[in-house]
Amino acid sequence: MKLISLLGNDERTKKANKNALMSIGIKGIDALTQFLLVPLTLGFLNPYEYGIWLTLNSILVWINSFDIGLGNGLRNQLAAAVAKDDYKLAKSLVSTAFIMIAILMLIIMVIGGFFVLKINWYSVLNANLENVPNLDKVVYVSFALFCVNFMVKSVGNIYLAMQMPSINNLLVTMGHVLSLMIIFCLSFTTDRSLFKVALSFSASPVVIYIVAYPITFNIVYKKLKPEIYLFRKEYLNSLFNVSVLFFLLQISGVILFAMSNIIISNLFGPDQVTPYNISYRYFTLVNLLLSVLVQPIWTAVTDAQTKGDDKWIKDCVKKIERLVLILGLIILFMLLMSSFVYRLWVGTSVEIPFSLNLAIAFYVFITITSTAFSYFLNGMGKLRVQVINTVFVAIIFFPLCWFFGKSFGVNGVVATMCLLNFSGAILNYIQVKRITKKTASGIWAK
Repeated sequence: MKLISLLGNDERTKKANKNALMSIGIKGIDALTQFLLVPLTLGFLNPYEYGIWLTLNSILVWINSFDIGLGNGLRNQLAAAVAKDDYKLAKSLVSTAFIMIAILMLIIMVIGGFFVLKINWYSVLNANLENVPNLDKVVYVSFALFCVNFMVKSVGNIYLAMQMPSINNLLVTMGHVLSLMIIFCLSFTTDRSLFKVALSFSASPVVIYIVAYPITFNIVYKKLKPEIYLFRKEYLNSLFNVSVLFFLLQISGVILFAMSNIIISNLFGPDQVTPYNISYRYFTLVNLLLSVLVQPIWTAVTDAQTKGDDKWIKDCVKKIERLVLILGLIILFMLLMSSFVYRLWVGTSVEIPFSLNLAIAFYVFITITSTAFSYFLNGMGKLRVQVINTVFVAIIFFPLCWFFGKSFGVNGVVATMCLLNFSGAILNYIQVKRITKKTASGIWAK
């Protein structure tokens, strides 16, 4: 545990370590839930319908990026205000951000809903009307619920800003557990449909966050309870300055994953999305472990930067480097055990080639390297290099992915993802080292 704990015995570190330990148990439950959801949903649907749902769900994740980054912008600004013990400012920031998020999501729900009804989703998802009836209805209801979810899930950013990521993780996990319980109960019915699956997955987190909202602001953090009269236009600039950069990072990152599902579905059929996603879900368990260990770093770095604690920041980077190497070894072990795990997990109903596992394992190692250092940079608000690289990668992703996909199959799609994400890992590491050595200047310092 010493290898992966943070640093020293100061209060900031103790709080981060405590949250990391709590999150390990919570994320463990979440990982088990996600594992159980795959065979349960596969049993509820056939591989074709399951592939459709996975592709649709990846598109809907885009909605989670349409707050113009206000959630993460609030997280940084709120953490800085709390570090200065300025709760009057903190409450105004929360009020302003929450009201703006609600307004933006209502606009997106109305305008987006109109376009959702006009799009031919059978063509977009390469789906067959006979195999998946009422697809338009499934998409529209899922879209509306995702919008509502985004309005209420902002409560999680409060816990993130207060260096309590374990509580945010708990809320996410409870949403997944509720989905599992609903799908399990529905599996005993004879009328099984994609619509019921979509409704279960989309509505569950909404229920959890609605329950969490009054608990958070009436009991846990009364000082931060949002009020309409505390909305301040003058705070929008400070929120949006960082938030727009976070938004560009979010939307570009989502494109890289969502588009891969769409490309695979269109080039090879919805049924091929299933083995790709099963392998992806398996190896990205390492991402869950990474988030548990580095999520507290984001706000802790903001706190350390605000207080000028350079030694803590340098020691933190050393720990991140060690953590990346450890996770790389875990990924290698998972690759060697993949065939055995799949047989236990989903049986023989889905065939996953070793070459696909190898490609995805390499991709996940690249992403955890990039993500580990991006958490550090996000906490410091140094986003410019990330944004430029990520936007550029997102622009060229589709044509390259389509070309290599047609040439080399699903492995070609994953190879493109590896190639394009490699630049982010390298650039993030270089920027972190420059910042800690006080040699960052120009774009590296922004």
